[in-house]
Amino acid sequence: MKQISVFLEKRHGKLYEITSVLAKEGISIKAVTLSEGSDFGILRLITEDVVKTSEILEQNGFSLRIVDVIAVEIDDEIGAFNRVVELFTENGVDIEYCYTLNSEKKGAFVFKVNNIHKAKEVLESNSVVFK
Repeated sequence: MKQISVFLEKRHGKLYEITSVLAKEGISIKAVTLSEGSDFGILRLITEDVVKTSEILEQNGFSLRIVDVIAVEIDDEIGAFNRVVELFTENGVDIEYCYTLNSEKKGAFVFKVNNIHKAKEVLESNSVVFK
């Protein structure tokens, strides 16, 4: 799965500039997280069409990067998130950050990890559903 990371200067209305242009172009945001630094923020987006989204953002002057992430389906029960974190930890996969993903069926968490191939192997071998 691909994630778009957009670099935003800390200025009133910057987030609105992005969300309004995507809405006008018919882009649905499936997941979003915004983190701040001292002079800028990083907006991380998951959309259905990464290519179209990135083209629209670049055409509107935004600096971005596309990275591989993994969306893991997690049941809505106590300890379910912990089990995935445990699998990664026990198998040497470092989690750089994570956030939730909108889903119609089950909850899902998006993980940015240091080794996506190993993360996928660990999840497959433990019958954990991911995208």
